[in-house]
Amino acid sequence: MDFKQSPNPTKTRIVSREQPSKSKRVQEYLRANPQARNRDVVKALQEFGVTAADVSNAKAQLKKKYTRRRSRAAAVVAATVSGGDAPPEEGGSSISITEIEATIDYVQVVGGISRARQLLAIIQQIQEM
Repeated sequence: MDFKQSPNPTKTRIVSREQPSKSKRVQEYLRANPQARNRDVVKALQEFGVTAADVSNAKAQLKKKYTRRRSRAAAVVAATVSGGDAPPEEGGSSISITEIEATIDYVQVVGGISRARQLLAIIQQIQEM
């Protein structure tokens, strides 16, 4: 069971797991409407009790997640360029941040790393024919 803060700070109410949190609702809205201003998000989600502070917090979490992902990708690129063990299979001499970002997007679109590996194995089998 989850406890959610009610308007009266001395009481809590039980919320079912099926209802997404305000933060999740805001993040979903921002992903669907990346150019939305805070007041637009508050207005759109006011029926769920979303405040400007909730929107600001959700934006900060999304930004934190994005910058963390970019810094990890940059570290991988630096390690690859500075002396990776295996040479690239085809073409270029290094892996760019753009290629890594595209790969991250691809993995998200297909539903995860294991699914991406399955699809790449199929492509490799087709190329070997």
